[in-house]
Amino acid sequence: MWRFTFLLAGLIGTAFPATADERFEGCNAEQTKIIDEALGTAKDLTLKAAVAVGDTPSYQRWFGEYSEANAEQVRANLKSVVTALRGGGVTAQCDLAADDGCGGGTYAWVYAHEPYLMHLCPPFFTLPPLTALRPGERRSDNGTLEGTLVHEISHFRPVAQTEDHCYSRTDCSRMAQGDARRAIENADSYQYFTEDVTYFARQPLANKPPPAPRANR
Repeated sequence: MWRFTFLLAGLIGTAFPATADERFEGCNAEQTKIIDEALGTAKDLTLKAAVAVGDTPSYQRWFGEYSEANAEQVRANLKSVVTALRGGGVTAQCDLAADDGCGGGTYAWVYAHEPYLMHLCPPFFTLPPLTALRPGERRSDNGTLEGTLVHEISHFRPVAQTEDHCYSRTDCSRMAQGDARRAIENADSYQYFTEDVTYFARQPLANKPPPAPRANR
């Protein structure tokens, strides 16, 4: 089973905008290209997800019973992810399978107190880009490049301080129906909501079909 690792630590770090050279640490040219494109797409899709927050089946599936107060918190958390992506300070470190944190099929992990450094493990680069999928494709059950980034960025303390209360679509959907508060705190809930309202929804948002895949992917 695929999973993410969320590591907690002590004091809150201070984030500074990274230069272009600092955004990718230990990554080869192919990995850099994949990450850069996924970051750009994740920013656009997360903004669309924030706009889509409302009393809808997708919201209820991932965040439980709708209330204005809960919806506002979900919207604010998604906007915080967008702000982090727009800020230019997100740094991706490409780790090896043998490195700490990358065992057991982990895709990515972060220290919540170290914004905005993401550790990306080798399995991350096997994930499909969200733009390449269409509603109903089974590959969505294993996550996407962009969804993974949303998940990890949401963990940072200056963003949404999310936790990992559940990991699978089945478990997270079930949790949302029984405990909306935990769902709103859960990183995978934001990933699945972002994926569903943009590409995996049965009907397009606002009658707008998803954009075509990028030609160079």
